[in-house]
Amino acid sequence: MSNIKYSSFRFGFIALVLIVLLRIAIGWHFFYEGLHKFDPAEGFSAKGFLGIAKGPTAELYYGMLPDLDGLQRLEIASVKDAKGKEQKTFIAYENAWNKFYDQFLKKHELNEKQQKDVADIFSRYLESLRNGASDVEKDINAFRESKERYEETKQTLRNDTAFEQKRRWDDMMKYRGEAGTWIAMLDGMSDGLQSDLARIVSPQLAGESGKIITEPERGYLKFFPNPCVQRQMRALDLAVMYGLSAIGLCMILGICNRLACLGGAVFLVNVILTSYPVPGVYPPLPTAVGNFMFISKDTVELLAMLFLASIPAGRWAGLDYFLWHYGGKQLVKKFCPCCTECE
Repeated sequence: MSNIKYSSFRFGFIALVLIVLLRIAIGWHFFYEGLHKFDPAEGFSAKGFLGIAKGPTAELYYGMLPDLDGLQRLEIASVKDAKGKEQKTFIAYENAWNKFYDQFLKKHELNEKQQKDVADIFSRYLESLRNGASDVEKDINAFRESKERYEETKQTLRNDTAFEQKRRWDDMMKYRGEAGTWIAMLDGMSDGLQSDLARIVSPQLAGESGKIITEPERGYLKFFPNPCVQRQMRALDLAVMYGLSAIGLCMILGICNRLACLGGAVFLVNVILTSYPVPGVYPPLPTAVGNFMFISKDTVELLAMLFLASIPAGRWAGLDYFLWHYGGKQLVKKFCPCCTECE
């Protein structure tokens, strides 16, 4: 076999300017998307996007979300009160409340009156939680049985007609909606408990919420506790927020551009797999953003990212110029002398 000589491709000035503008434009898109998600008013969570994934990879993304259907948080168990009387309770919430209450007492130095007020508030909320569990136990058990029958039917039924796809999707959304109603009520009670306890310490702390963690924990967070991220869902949200911002900033500045483009490409692949722009898959993509068949706007941006990753776009009007000429080129010549064409 004869040797193949590779030739270097050279771009004209106008082409270089357009490539730099393309890099900056896509970088700004990623950077602003990430930055915008930090706004508390937006209440960003990857759960909303991953929870409506469709196509053959949908179950993979559902599995990334802890307790997506809410059944773990809605589990009702029997406990004994201070008098030894058996009562029903939402065990996940009661455990989370007890943990928060213990941490609250350790964190704040309360006087005798404050301790009494805090104990009274906690007792009232706990009684309300247990009474609520007794009131809706039959409804939740019926909901759980209906959900189990739905899952069994979904596993055995292999009918992929448009009607069956729509029916399965609508049923899934219905069950999530029913569970979400109860969970929203219980989460509201948790926020109310936190706010009322904080008010005893200082009126300025009234209105605090979100520190009572009832979301089931699993996976790596059990084995590698992180003092900054207590929930698996929060870890995923922060990864998206910081990841998009970092990818965008690197592309704008042209630093480690190839790695940034590859990271952005991986993200876009996941976006495409969750939206799955394939005809005949329910629900269809909203026509407000266009009409797609296999190729969506995300696919076009993915191809552009791969193109930018294949060329030294960061060296043109970017900080990669300095990384390459003051270290990178020398390393390539030292460890890969046959790659002179990479220059």
